[in-house]
Amino acid sequence: MDDGKHRKTSPLALRIGAVALGVLVLLGAVQAATSGTVGIGALSVDLKSRPATTSAPVADDPLPAVGTTTAEGTTASAENKVAEGSWKVAKGLLTVEITRVENQAGRLRLYVTAVNAGTSAMDLPVASVSAVDDAKRDYGASLATSRWPVTVKKGGTTTGFLDLDQRPSAASATLTVTFAGIIGQLAPTGGSVTVPDVPIPR
Repeated sequence: MDDGKHRKTSPLALRIGAVALGVLVLLGAVQAATSGTVGIGALSVDLKSRPATTSAPVADDPLPAVGTTTAEGTTASAENKVAEGSWKVAKGLLTVEITRVENQAGRLRLYVTAVNAGTSAMDLPVASVSAVDDAKRDYGASLATSRWPVTVKKGGTTTGFLDLDQRPSAASATLTVTFAGIIGQLAPTGGSVTVPDVPIPR
């Protein structure tokens, strides 16, 4: 009799045990989802993921090399010398002004502004520009590298630069620059304007 009763109740006990185990597993899953731990007390296991903390190496800021310049700036050559000012002569209705002289490693460049106050245009040809320094050396204007518009419109202003074709002598300090061969109905008397005492930068 006892053996039969035992055989009848064993499946029931197994089912009860399986249900209890399922309940425990479910409770464990709920606990893990809500608190991030599974178990009780010292037997609990922390399932929370902790992000690894790593320190990235800090790169040293590079220091600019001594003597270099950035893309925004330029370094002028030590051989380039500049004189700025106003050396001008007004003759008739034409005013010729030299505002800047550059000595580029022995080559002279003159920045010129011409103002025509007349009612007709005037031409100042590059080929007719000449200069002489105080050491009596003669210069012409380079047709190849000078940037001069030639024509000054009526009531207008023209700017450009003239490159001289000779290097200044060591003893020279100033230039006398002559714009000759000026063409126009109201051109200055004699068709020329001379600007004296233009400094040679050293």
